[in-house]
Amino acid sequence: MSAAALLIAMLQAAAPTAQAGPRALRSPLDSVRVVRAARGAQRDFESYRRDRLPIGDSYSGPCDVHVGRYCYWRGDDDDDDDEGTPPAEPKEVIRRRDALIDLLVNASSALPGDAWLAGQRAYYLVEAARTEEAIRFGTDACEAGRDWCLALAGYAAHSAGRFALADSLYNLSLAAMTPADRCRWLDITDLLDDELARRSKPLDCDARVAFARRVLRLGAPLLSISATDLFTEHLARLTRIRMAEHAERTDRTPWGDDIRELMLRYGWPRWYSRTYPPLGSQMEPSVTGHDAGRPYYFLPRARLLDSLGSATDDDWQLDDREARAGYAPRYLRTMHLVPHQFARFRRGDSALVVAAWDARRDTSLIGRPLEAALVLATGDSVLTITRLGPARATGRIVAAAAMDSGLVSLELLARADRRAARARAGIPARAASGVSISDLLLYAPGSSDVRTLADAADSALASDDVSRARPLGVYWELYGVGDHPGPARYTLSVEQAGASWMRRAAERLHLAGRESGLRIQWQEVPRATGGLAGRGVHLDLSRLRPGAYHVQLTASTGGGAPVIATRDIRIR
Repeated sequence: MSAAALLIAMLQAAAPTAQAGPRALRSPLDSVRVVRAARGAQRDFESYRRDRLPIGDSYSGPCDVHVGRYCYWRGDDDDDDDEGTPPAEPKEVIRRRDALIDLLVNASSALPGDAWLAGQRAYYLVEAARTEEAIRFGTDACEAGRDWCLALAGYAAHSAGRFALADSLYNLSLAAMTPADRCRWLDITDLLDDELARRSKPLDCDARVAFARRVLRLGAPLLSISATDLFTEHLARLTRIRMAEHAERTDRTPWGDDIRELMLRYGWPRWYSRTYPPLGSQMEPSVTGHDAGRPYYFLPRARLLDSLGSATDDDWQLDDREARAGYAPRYLRTMHLVPHQFARFRRGDSALVVAAWDARRDTSLIGRPLEAALVLATGDSVLTITRLGPARATGRIVAAAAMDSGLVSLELLARADRRAARARAGIPARAASGVSISDLLLYAPGSSDVRTLADAADSALASDDVSRARPLGVYWELYGVGDHPGPARYTLSVEQAGASWMRRAAERLHLAGRESGLRIQWQEVPRATGGLAGRGVHLDLSRLRPGAYHVQLTASTGGGAPVIATRDIRIR
C-alpha cells in the first residue's frame, strides 16, 4: 500500500460520524502513523516531480559563492535571459500536488497541533498559488502554536506579494514568540558585510532586533512597492527553512547546515531543472535551482545608520557578486541605476524635491510601459509617494513631505516585464538658523529670467550630463533672508575636475584661454517673499572642454558666513 493510500485509510477510520461528531485519532500510535504516512506521501510526490523536471543547461563556470556542497551563481544581467520565467508544470504534477494538498489538509485537521503537517499544508498551498487558502489556514484554522501559524500566514502573504499584510502577520508572530526565539529570528549578523556585522555583534537582543528592522527597511528594493518586503523576505526564509528541515527536497539533497545557510542568505529556488550526465557515466542526474530573477545585494552601508541625510547611490552595492546575501524579488528581474537629477528645496517645515530622469540608454526599460514614483522617507517610514504613470524614458516629478531630513528615492518600473531602475539620495537636515541655500537645479533656459522654482522645474534637465552647445540654467533658493534683505554677493564657478591649479591660475590671469572653467561674480538685492528668494542664471559653456566639472555657488548676505551649494556635471 502506498503512503498516500495508507494515510487515506487511517483518516477514514478516524473520520467523524453524524451521530458522534468529530473524533480524535484513537491513540498516540495512530497519530504517529498519520504523520509517518504524510511524510511518505510528501516524499512520493517530490520523487514523482523530480523525475519530470524540465531539462535545463548545465553550468560549469566559476561559482560566485561556495556554501558547503553548493555552488551559487548569481547569473548575468542579460535582457534576453529567461531565468526568471519557469516553464509550465506538467498537468500530472499539478494533479499529484493537489492530491497531496488534500491529504495534508485532512491530516492536519486530524492532528491540528502538528507543526510539520501545518507547515507542509501551507507550503504546498502557496506553491499551488492558493495563497488565500494558506493565509486563512494560518490565521483561522491552524492550531500548531500561534507564532508558527501566523508565520505560515505571513509566508503566504509575502509569497503573494501582499507585503503590508505579511508585515502585519509577521509582527504578530514575532510578538507571540518567546524573547529568545524573537532574538534568533531577527539576528541578521550572518547576512551582513564586515562593517554592519561589527555594528551588530556587540548589541544585546532588544537592540539587535531594532537594528535588524532598520537595516532591512533601508534595504527595501523599491519603496514605491513596499518598505518592508526585504524584512518579510528574511522572515519568510526562516519560515521556509523550518518547513524544509524534515521534508523531502526536490533536489534530493539531504538536509544540512549548508542548505540552511544558502536559503537564509539567498532564499529558496523558485523552480528547478535537471541535467543528465554524459552517456556511460554512473553519476546521478543533477538538479539546479533557479531564482525568480537576478539576486541583488540591497543592504545599505553602515554609515547610513548614522547619516541617512548624506546618502548617495554608492551606499548600496547592488551588483556585488560576492555579497553575503542576495534577494530576487518576484516583481523584479533586473535593477539598474538611472541617470537623474535631484534638487532639494524647503517649504516651511517640509522638504520639496524635484527629480528628473533619463533612461533612454537603458535597454531594459526603453520601449516598455513605465511607471515612475518619487518617494520621500525616513529611516523608519515612507512619508509620501508621488506616482506618474504612464511615464516616458525621460521625465520630471515633484514630491513634498513634512520632514527635516531623510531619503529620496526615484523609481522606474516596467511592471509587466519586471524591469526597474532607481536613484537615491539623502535629504540633509536644514540649518538651525540663519541664511541657508538649496541645491542647485539645472534647467534648460528660455528667453526670460527665472525667479521661481515652478519655472525652473518645468524645464529641469533629465541628468547632470549637459551639452556645451546650449546655455545652461542654474536655479537656487536662499532661505532666512527676510522680506527686505540687504545686498547679497554671489560667486558662481564652473571648474574642470582634475585641472591643475597652475592651469586655473593662468586662466584667471588671462595667460591661457579659459577652456577648463569659468567664474562670475555679482551683487544684487534678492527678491524675497516669506524669507525665500529664488534666482536663476544662464551660463555659456561653449568655450569649455568636454569632461567632468564642479559647479559651485557661494552666497554672502549681511556680513554673515557664506553659504555654498555645489553640483557635479559632465559637459559633452
